[in-house]
Amino acid sequence: MNRNIMLAQMFIVAGALIQTLHHFFIQPMPNLYLFILLFVVGFLPALLINAIHKQWTSFVFVLCSIYIVSVAYVFVPYPIVQAAYFFLPVAALLLNNRQLYLMASTGGFLAYLYLSKEPIAEFIAFVSIYLTFCLLLYIAQKIVYETIAEKEAIQQGVKAFSLAVEAKDVYTQGHSKRVAIYSMILAKHGAFNDVDLGELELTALIHDIGKISTPDAVLMKDGKLTQEEYEIMKKHPVDGMILAQSFGYSEHVLKGILHHHERFDGLGYPYKLKGEDIPFYSRILAVADSFDAMTSNRAYRRAMTPWDAKKEIENQSGKMYDPQLVEIFNRAYYDMLLICEENEGSQGIDLLALKEVSSGVDEGKSISLKN
Repeated sequence: MNRNIMLAQMFIVAGALIQTLHHFFIQPMPNLYLFILLFVVGFLPALLINAIHKQWTSFVFVLCSIYIVSVAYVFVPYPIVQAAYFFLPVAALLLNNRQLYLMASTGGFLAYLYLSKEPIAEFIAFVSIYLTFCLLLYIAQKIVYETIAEKEAIQQGVKAFSLAVEAKDVYTQGHSKRVAIYSMILAKHGAFNDVDLGELELTALIHDIGKISTPDAVLMKDGKLTQEEYEIMKKHPVDGMILAQSFGYSEHVLKGILHHHERFDGLGYPYKLKGEDIPFYSRILAVADSFDAMTSNRAYRRAMTPWDAKKEIENQSGKMYDPQLVEIFNRAYYDMLLICEENEGSQGIDLLALKEVSSGVDEGKSISLKN
């Protein structure tokens, strides 16, 4: 069952339990057992529908909530119980569905109109407050939805922009996607508490977006770059950070893009950061980016085998790469091979690497990407 529905139902159960204990031990009320029976019955349809047809669970939950709140209003002789009707639109808001929100708000309002026996002054006061509350909540919900939709549209646009950069060069197509997958594998094997997987994936997907401003003559050159051309290429992390900043991305994403070519020994670019001064996302990207670059064909060289790329990363531990992440890379290597094998530009898995994969699987080292 939807986690938000369960939380809402637990809230209702807790409130009902407190009311029941109060009326059982402190202030007895007539028809207490009938009230408890009707209250409990109100949960059954949602539980039943969840087992039979999960699509309708949220819809039935809203109807059950209106029923339960109305039962409490009829049986509990306290004016404060009117406030339970305010719970209905709030609970529906958790379901992230405008139709359910409108149904909960309208249903609660109509139920109150039908059941209310309040004096006219109190009735008018409640109705005006309730309608104002529901309207303000609806406006807030609309703003949140539009903001989320706008952010999602921007992210999709930026990702498409990044893919357009890769499409310029047949050798780099799919690079950012594979770097994102490798980064996620490293993060999952490392089980880092301070890494937001969504942020890390986004950073990896758009880490080379600054290359959109790199001249094609440099970006797609067949041979080795001259020093002057290399200096032009080195500008893409800064250009990428500036571009991503214009889209309002978080500081982690911006720094991850800006510093993904820094080296652990301080000899990288653009700012020659060293060791742990390099943002952690950038250190993860450095390993993932290098592994994909080494195992993919380029216009000026053939791809390394995954095994040779692994040995190169190990050799550069403490120089280009964070030693901690190299250790994690070694643990994650077997899973990364599965992705590498799917890369058409890769040399594939050589015999030595194949033995390593078999050994890792036999020892239970391979970790499913679904975990």
